[in-house]
Amino acid sequence: MVRELNGETPLPSADELAPARARLLAAMNSAHSGEERGVVRRHRPARRVVLASWAAAGLAAAVAAVLVLAPDRIGGQVPAASADAAQVLHNAAAAALRLPDVEPRPNQFVYTKSRSAGMTREIWLSVDGTRDGQLQETPAEEWGTTPLPGCRGGRAVVVKGNQVVPRQTEPCTPTPAYLPDLPTDADAMLDYLKQNLGGEPGDPNAMGKTVHDLIAEKYLRPPARAALFQAAVKIPGLRAVPDVKDGAGRPGIGINWSSEGKDGVLVFDRDTYAFLGTADTSATLEVAVVDEAGQRP
Repeated sequence: MVRELNGETPLPSADELAPARARLLAAMNSAHSGEERGVVRRHRPARRVVLASWAAAGLAAAVAAVLVLAPDRIGGQVPAASADAAQVLHNAAAAALRLPDVEPRPNQFVYTKSRSAGMTREIWLSVDGTRDGQLQETPAEEWGTTPLPGCRGGRAVVVKGNQVVPRQTEPCTPTPAYLPDLPTDADAMLDYLKQNLGGEPGDPNAMGKTVHDLIAEKYLRPPARAALFQAAVKIPGLRAVPDVKDGAGRPGIGINWSSEGKDGVLVFDRDTYAFLGTADTSATLEVAVVDEAGQRP
C-alpha cells in the first residue's frame, strides 16, 4: 500500500539531504563546544541522550522500511513484517536469559501444565527418559491418569488404555525431557534443528515444528532456550502474525514460518516476550522440575 501511494517518487539524493545534515552537525558541534567551555546546562545531557536514541531509532526504522518495502533493491523477496518477527524472537531470547537456571538431576521429572480445547493437561516426563512418568487431564477422559513408562535396558512396559499390561514389554529408546548437550550458540543450534527435523530437509514448517517441540514439553536451560530463539530468526520465511491468542485466550504476538493460516503459530507475550503457547490451540501455564511423578510445584 505504501508503494502504491508513494508512486514512482524516488528517495532523496545525497545532495538533497546535505543541507539538513549540515545543520544537524553544526548543532551537535555547537553543543559540544559549549560543554568544553564549561557551560552548565541543567538536565540537558540526559535530554540529549534521549533525543539521540530517538534519532538512532528513526534511522533504524528508515533502513528497515527500505529493506521491507524495496525487496528488489537487495535481491530476493522480503517477507512482510520480517523485521518485527525477528525482533520478537531476539527479545524472547533476552527474556529467556533472565529465567532461573536450574540443572535437573537424572532422577527428576519435568512438570508441564498446559491448556488446550478447554482441557487442562499436566504431564510429568522423566529427565533422563528412564523413569516412569504420567499424564493427567481435567476434565478427565475415560482413562483418567495415564502411565508413561520409562525406557530401561532398551525395554519398556506395555500400556493399554491407562493400565500397565503385566509381564509384557516392548523395545524402546529413552526420550529424555531434558537435553543437557543442546547448543548454546545460535548457529550451532540452527545446525541442530536441521539435523533433527521431523519433515523434509530445508522445510521451514518442519524446522518451526522442531522449535515448538523443544519448548512445548521439554526443559531447556536459559542459554539453550535463548540460542533456540536466536536460531529461529534464521529460519527462512519468518513472519509476524498480529493479534493472536494462545489456547487459553491470552493475547500475544504470533511468529510463524508458513503462510497457511494459524497452524503452528508460536505466541509470545507482548510485554515480557515469554512463550505462551500456540495460536488458538495450546497454552503453556507452568513448567517446573520436580522430584516425583504426580508432584506439583
